[in-house]
Amino acid sequence: MCIRAKTRFLTWKDSDAMNTDIKSIQEQVLNAVKNKQALAISGTNSKSFYGNKIDGESLSLRDYQGVIQYEPTELYITAKAGTSLRAIEQILTESGQLLAFEPPQFNDGTIGGAVASGLSGPARPYLGAVRDFVLGVKCINGKGELLSFGGQVMKNVAGYDVSRLLTGSLGTLGVILEVTLKVLPVPRFEASYLKQMSFDDAKTILNELASQPVPFSATAYDGENLYLRLSGHQPSIEKLINELKFDALANAESFWASIRNHSHAFFKTSKNLWRLSLPIIHKPDFADEPFFMDWGGAQYWLATDHPAEYVFDLARKYQGSATLFYDRTNCTDKFQPLSREMLALQRRIKMAFDPNNILNPGRMYSEI
Repeated sequence: MCIRAKTRFLTWKDSDAMNTDIKSIQEQVLNAVKNKQALAISGTNSKSFYGNKIDGESLSLRDYQGVIQYEPTELYITAKAGTSLRAIEQILTESGQLLAFEPPQFNDGTIGGAVASGLSGPARPYLGAVRDFVLGVKCINGKGELLSFGGQVMKNVAGYDVSRLLTGSLGTLGVILEVTLKVLPVPRFEASYLKQMSFDDAKTILNELASQPVPFSATAYDGENLYLRLSGHQPSIEKLINELKFDALANAESFWASIRNHSHAFFKTSKNLWRLSLPIIHKPDFADEPFFMDWGGAQYWLATDHPAEYVFDLARKYQGSATLFYDRTNCTDKFQPLSREMLALQRRIKMAFDPNNILNPGRMYSEI
């Protein structure tokens, strides 16, 4: 693996032009505050299906793109929010590095959208979530103020780790302009394997291996086969696989990409598709409904036409939560209802960042 020591500045706009772009975005937010106009924040709309619809004036970051700074030897990259994930990953690949949380690209996702949605791919339980790699964020809050948090100094403000707080907030707390992310080297060895087995056997194997120092970087179960991806020391990995009697997985890269980007056949269901986050100790009973498991049993995808309350109750039964990811029936409830205490906390945070409630209002919960 070769890492270039030279700092890379890859943005094609000079700093004056960049400042002009930021001022233009800031003015749109200030005008929205003045006119009490809701704003619908977006990049390329690759995740427009996710969450509730917003009735507001469009604020697009699509054209605010470019890598501002890349330090391969320091393992970080700073980019404008509208920069495509494909462009960033291509740059990182040239230096033998990657975004370890494997953000889904969907059609043409952006780095700002990846942070705003907080969505991670197959490696998430083993290498970390989006928020674990966010070092800094520049944003505009709901008052029209330009703010910077974290970055290379990793400074928290007012008790909040704001960079992480913005991650997964779906644009309800701030317009993300720029992000700085930690990157990691590409593994020296990586291989994928599969074995046909029952769901019970798959859960047993995963739970047994969870307590051992196995270098997983992805796991999945599709109802027939258990899939493993391991990254690390080649002899140790091959020894383990021989003991488990797994077979090599052909076209491994495309398989994991199909899970990451939801192009796998399972995600093409005509039913509502729910994402359930559950403790790995549970073996949920989905009553013959189609499901797909990944993250070592911490995440399940459930295809069902049952009403939202049925799925929310199911998630609670196993001490987890559910989110309606792909809504085929215009369901009004997409996120697990919050407790009274959590809703009150979320409202206080929203008021601190967006007291006028103009930034993606109701995208997650109608109350905020």
